[in-house]
Amino acid sequence: MSMRQFLASVIALAIFVLTPNIAMAEPVNVTEMFTSSTTIDGDAFKYPSGKAEMRLVRVAFEEGATFPMHTHATPLLGYIEKGQLTLAKKDGSSETFKQDESFILGPKTPAHTMGNSGDSDAIMWVTFAAAKGVPNLDLAS
Repeated sequence: MSMRQFLASVIALAIFVLTPNIAMAEPVNVTEMFTSSTTIDGDAFKYPSGKAEMRLVRVAFEEGATFPMHTHATPLLGYIEKGQLTLAKKDGSSETFKQDESFILGPKTPAHTMGNSGDSDAIMWVTFAAAKGVPNLDLAS
């Protein structure tokens, strides 16, 4: 085997071995979407004691729907995938979150409702930093 044949064989083998990896490789784009160490009210939050448990919940709101007055015993991160939702507190203040916006609530966040204030269905994803046996929310009386 000549040097030329040897090099051709090595190049062909390299192409054969590497091409599937190159062809299958796709770019990965990691973007930090939201970071905060305080709630929407400016309160710091602590994680609950007990056995840690992360939860991911998808909440779909039909147009005009409102989830009743409630509180949260654990910190949570909310993300609006679609639509527009308004958090209305018992004291009458409110804050509206639109598509691609995020927010943090915690145990010190006052009782509130969450309602679809847009003109179409809305979807919210909520991640709870909870503890085993601790509920995601408590309905306020």
